[in-house]
Amino acid sequence: MTTKLPLPKSDGNLAPQLRPITWKDRLRYTLALPWNWIYSVVHTGYETLVVVFFIKTLKAGLLDKSHPWVTGISPHTGQSIWTDNLVYASPNRSKYGLTPDDDEQIVHKVGKFLSNMVRKSTEADPEINQGPKRRMPHGVNYLHGTVHFNGGFVLFDNFADAVYHFTDPAFIQEIRRFACEEKRELILVFRERRYDPEEYAWCLTCVRAHLRWYANANGPNKQAVLFGTPSPYAAINPINGSWATDVNHLRKGRMEQLCRPPISKPYFKVHYQGYRFHYNWIERYHAWSIYWQIKLRGFQGPLVFTPRRRIEPRRFEAFKKIGWWKWQSVTKISNPFFQSKSEQDAL
Repeated sequence: MTTKLPLPKSDGNLAPQLRPITWKDRLRYTLALPWNWIYSVVHTGYETLVVVFFIKTLKAGLLDKSHPWVTGISPHTGQSIWTDNLVYASPNRSKYGLTPDDDEQIVHKVGKFLSNMVRKSTEADPEINQGPKRRMPHGVNYLHGTVHFNGGFVLFDNFADAVYHFTDPAFIQEIRRFACEEKRELILVFRERRYDPEEYAWCLTCVRAHLRWYANANGPNKQAVLFGTPSPYAAINPINGSWATDVNHLRKGRMEQLCRPPISKPYFKVHYQGYRFHYNWIERYHAWSIYWQIKLRGFQGPLVFTPRRRIEPRRFEAFKKIGWWKWQSVTKISNPFFQSKSEQDAL
């Protein structure tokens, strides 16, 4: 059930008018930020161990090509699940850098892309060897099945629109309520297809500043945005951990519990109004620090569960010729401390 409510009037191209920032907003942000970062690090470490466990225990062929995680067709309705799980869509702007598809097509393309990852793990005899044709381990492909089929979708116009929503405490509270009540993942998708990858990185760290879960900036970028992976539209998945329950059902052969019915309970039913569109220097610094973590990883770059030398042998030869310092496998993020004072937004 999609909720699409009119927000305060805009000029037709920008997001709605901001509300004044209050001392409560500043205090809430200041107190929540360190907790969100610490929780994210600990939680990510735990989830990494869970992913490694599934990688070692889940093999190819556990699902066939007709399974809903592969087709996206709900056994409860006989139709595509993705549109039914679109729980919120912000109003469209009148102008875009590159005209997007309509909302249903957007979530369908993102869902189809993720379902195709699962499809690559249905081949068992022989299986598709991990390499250029199957980049991810089977365990990672399977977890994308529960994310796209059982998860919910939220649509924003652009990154500024997301910041506008995330600076409204009511919106953050609703995301937490969704995760707590539904026990599902949530995918944030952006309509705008022509964007600055560096701004995308800042948007990601803004989301992570307001939520305690790890998230990636996935999208159709020539170079990865931080630890992001390919996606037909820019899409952020705040990983709350609900995916592990469904993948564990798969591991134990509980096939009847894999496909949940469409989301029927309404969420995001009120008007939201944030206090900024921009990214402060803390969020920019966070993105810059993550960039250097990836840069120091050399050729492996942003890939975590996939050995890059195995899937991109030709690029590895190029890397050896170019050298570590000149090699750029991820979008470069500028140092916030060397920006002009006017560019460093106050907290």
